[in-house]
Amino acid sequence: MNSKLTKFAQAAALGLALTLLACEDKEKKQTPAETQTAEPAAAPPPTTLTDSRDKKTYKTVKIGEQVWMAENLNYKPSTGNSWCYDDKADNCAKYGRLYDMETAKTVCPDGWKLPSKADWNKFPQIAGGEKSTGKKLKSTSGWNENKNGTDDFDFSALSGGYCYPDASGSICFFTDIGKEGYWRMADGYGYAITYDDEFYEIEAADDGNEPNDFGYSVRCIKD
Repeated sequence: MNSKLTKFAQAAALGLALTLLACEDKEKKQTPAETQTAEPAAAPPPTTLTDSRDKKTYKTVKIGEQVWMAENLNYKPSTGNSWCYDDKADNCAKYGRLYDMETAKTVCPDGWKLPSKADWNKFPQIAGGEKSTGKKLKSTSGWNENKNGTDDFDFSALSGGYCYPDASGSICFFTDIGKEGYWRMADGYGYAITYDDEFYEIEAADDGNEPNDFGYSVRCIKD
């Protein structure tokens, strides 16, 4: 009887030992994979930009793969042509300054640039087509007769209007605030968003008048 118990105990001990060895071997195989450290996710882009030239701060937003200013630029350069709508500082604070073409090319802060036509053309792709782009980019307030947008991408496009110069170039006439917004681009005149949610590229007028000297808003894009 004792012999049978001894053999049973030995068999049980052997089985337990084999089980422990199998568990230990499995743990060794799993440990390297389990202890691997995942690479940290890329840091999100900053949500604000501080312009080192005048210390003004602007909201920024990532739309697709691009980082845009989410407000119009309000930097007054020492040279070139730029205006506050109706020559009122309050309008610059709300809508940003209006710039002619040559000035617009020089005013974005370091590390930022004036967007190209290709940059602007990515909006319809993201928004699901040109017909829905204007409404989705427009701010949820500030447009006349409650023609506000849905601001799906936090771009917050405002109806800052524009200005056009007289023949001498010394006076700029302001128009369309509350109705339309116009923005400069690097390789053309610019883009507009209208009261009726249109989003379109600005072209030369039928009379051949080119709007290089007009005052449009500027949104910079991260370089």
